[in-house]
Amino acid sequence: MRTKQHRFLIILCLALLGPCLGALQAQSQEAVTRAEYEALAAKVAQLEARLAGVQSQQLDSITQEVLASMPASTSSQASPSLIENVVAAVKQREQEVNFPWMDSAKWAPLRMGMSPEDVIAQLGEPTLDEPSLNRRIDFVYTYQGRRPATNKKIEGKVRFYKGEAIDIERPALD
Repeated sequence: MRTKQHRFLIILCLALLGPCLGALQAQSQEAVTRAEYEALAAKVAQLEARLAGVQSQQLDSITQEVLASMPASTSSQASPSLIENVVAAVKQREQEVNFPWMDSAKWAPLRMGMSPEDVIAQLGEPTLDEPSLNRRIDFVYTYQGRRPATNKKIEGKVRFYKGEAIDIERPALD
């Protein structure tokens, strides 16, 4: 009788432990080894170091651009302070990056009859590209934004009919 109980317990243990051992074996196959983990950690550290280097290079280049665009005047009584110069230079750079069309030199060559592609090549992508309800106008490219230095709203429009510019409303960029 005792041997039957032992056999039953052994079979029961094997029946219960079989799936558990299979699950443990599957986990060990999917698990990351120590060497793989250390290799990944080293790669992450290397990428973080490269990112820090790129960020510092970008910061240095922006700083150089700001300092280069500041006037070289050293008389502090008649000229604005260094901080005001830096703020003005940063706002100018922000305007050049975010609103490249806010330059009267870019609006000067625009002429009637230009294609939409020519206008985009000259001014950049419009802020709004909207269809028109007017029968004589197919669509309107609207260039709008606020000048960072003065917070003044600036808006210019180019209207198109049959693939040609028919009206150019230049912004007041004074």
